[in-house]
Amino acid sequence: MERRLGDQATSVTCVARSGDGGRVVLKMLPADAASQTVRARLLRDMRALAAVEQRNVVRIDATGEHEGMAWIAMEYVQGTDLARLLAERGALPVEVALRYAIQAGEGLAAAHGAGLVHGALRPSKLLLAPDGRVVLVGFGFTGQEGSAAYLSPEQIEHGMVDGRSDVWALGCLLYEMSVGEPPFGRGGSATSLAILREEPKFPPHVAGAVVHIVSACLRKSSFARIGSPRELVGLMRDALDDPDSALRPSPSRVPAAPRISTAPSRPPSIPPPIPSRAPNGMRVPAARGRIKGTAVRAGLSWFIDAYGAVAAARVSELASPELHAALRFGDAALGVMPSGWYDTQLIGELLVAMERAVSPAEPDLFVSRLAEAIARDNVNGVYRSLFRLVASPGLLEANAQRVWRTYVDEGTLTVRVRAPGSFDARVRGWSRHSAPVCRLLRPMLEHLLRAVGYTGLVVDRTECVSEGASQCSFEGSWLA
Repeated sequence: MERRLGDQATSVTCVARSGDGGRVVLKMLPADAASQTVRARLLRDMRALAAVEQRNVVRIDATGEHEGMAWIAMEYVQGTDLARLLAERGALPVEVALRYAIQAGEGLAAAHGAGLVHGALRPSKLLLAPDGRVVLVGFGFTGQEGSAAYLSPEQIEHGMVDGRSDVWALGCLLYEMSVGEPPFGRGGSATSLAILREEPKFPPHVAGAVVHIVSACLRKSSFARIGSPRELVGLMRDALDDPDSALRPSPSRVPAAPRISTAPSRPPSIPPPIPSRAPNGMRVPAARGRIKGTAVRAGLSWFIDAYGAVAAARVSELASPELHAALRFGDAALGVMPSGWYDTQLIGELLVAMERAVSPAEPDLFVSRLAEAIARDNVNGVYRSLFRLVASPGLLEANAQRVWRTYVDEGTLTVRVRAPGSFDARVRGWSRHSAPVCRLLRPMLEHLLRAVGYTGLVVDRTECVSEGASQCSFEGSWLA
């Protein structure tokens, strides 16, 4: 043990030497500081994070538990953090702010892909390495201490955290890097009230593209925000290319490489941000075609409760190596994280394996019961406020796409109410279309909308991409 970095409400952090002599950061949760459930959840999340190999996410070297104390050994990042940089330098050049935010967004996207939400993002959780790399730390510790300025409205009002809470926090960080202070104040009840009631105010010098991006991140309704860090990264990269947003750096504003100072009064220089594009200038497209884990987990939980461990073991036998890599057979709900995103094609394979594992006498009834379980869990769970947005025909037309993009990260769902008691629905642009998933979609629409008041709703699928059509179309009718 070399030195203590600091204590928090439930943890102690130190710099230590590993067996090979290298430095690591050691974070420990004493047995009396957290319940066994909290320690187990933290270790589970850290094991999931250890599988994330992305340069903007802190590397987890090892985890364990000793005499009731959970511990995590992670990468030691030499450098400063964004909180100190902002405290000593104030607002950053807009290009630097965007490049730092892009790296943070890329790290969040990788973590979300592994089913992990940060939930406590703030400047001190962004480490700035001498080579310009931004490294996210603090995953698994979602306490609100010291982070009130970056909490989303849903965290303040309901204690709810999901991926859009991280989008909110990253929007706050981009604002602070551009302006020099958080958008709603630095903490306390006045800040919380401002988060819930006020809109951010932008000084005239802030680039228009940044204003638009931050405003889209800081919408009060989580369902109206930019949907994911991956989408946000794309918008920020576009902002760097916008000649009207004053992003061209002049030679006098090119940041120097950092020198780590032990004297608090000497401000660190800004580390040079790494390029956000490949050397040939081509942008690498973000992966698409995924389904939100909250739907997948609800279906798996029902399946295991209904058919037992033997059926789950049979699913494991039928699963491809790729599906095995995406799930954790043996864990509850096969290790699916509600906040994670899972490849649509693999989920289609999973649905086929589940049905083959139990060979139901009535396959359509099996699919309907699965859809009903998913609908019930989500309408009555953390997304219950989302489904209020489609509780009437007018709202259904206006907000169907918002619900769709909560659960599927590509494609467009449009609904048109034809007459009292009937509607048409079309899904377009679903490039990773999966026939088994689409088969589940029809009863899912029925059960979701019945749960919010569409009495006697019956939905039919009239065309499907898997049958050669250009879109998937549905017709619904209910007792108006």
